[in-house]
Amino acid sequence: MIKAIVFDFGGVIELYENEGALKSTAKLLGVPHDEFKNVYFQHNHLANVMNLDWYEMFRKVLSVFNVSTEKENEIISMVRAHHSEGKINTGLIALFPKLRQLGLKIGILSNATSELREKLNLNGIAELVDVIVISGEIGFQKPHKEAFQVLFEKLDLQPEEVIFIDDSSRSLEKASEIGYVSVLFKNNEQLVADLKNIGISL
Repeated sequence: MIKAIVFDFGGVIELYENEGALKSTAKLLGVPHDEFKNVYFQHNHLANVMNLDWYEMFRKVLSVFNVSTEKENEIISMVRAHHSEGKINTGLIALFPKLRQLGLKIGILSNATSELREKLNLNGIAELVDVIVISGEIGFQKPHKEAFQVLFEKLDLQPEEVIFIDDSSRSLEKASEIGYVSVLFKNNEQLVADLKNIGISL
């Protein structure tokens, strides 16, 4: 029986209209998107696990490609602009009270630095959820089991009692091994349909 629904933040609770920062950066560098993405994922634990400032981590990624200081600053400015364009998914947030009425706990599990907690407080989201787990605060990141174990302990639930929603298949790749129910997020309409198929009607 499902007792909690947990959401990723970036790409689920916060949405971006334009193409992702990684894809835009790869274009500016003139390298294949997959190649840049691989290098990024080799470094992103510095922010997600060690809580290094995200932009400092991104500079370390760029250094692999031997970019000039001028080019590096141009890319960082572009990425900062991209991040500032993120908009809270108000349609999704509006579902939280309905989920609560169904007796479900609500949580957030995000690969991010501790700065995310401030953003959640500023946007009034923190008060709408029961549990917030941020990788930079706990020293573990998705998709690894340890990050989810912290989540389950905070929820005081078993893995099979939890649905986790993320826009990245990479973050969900250990779902069957860990035991939680996974939903890959594409948009609000698809999410509502997927939840209905699981037995949660909104």
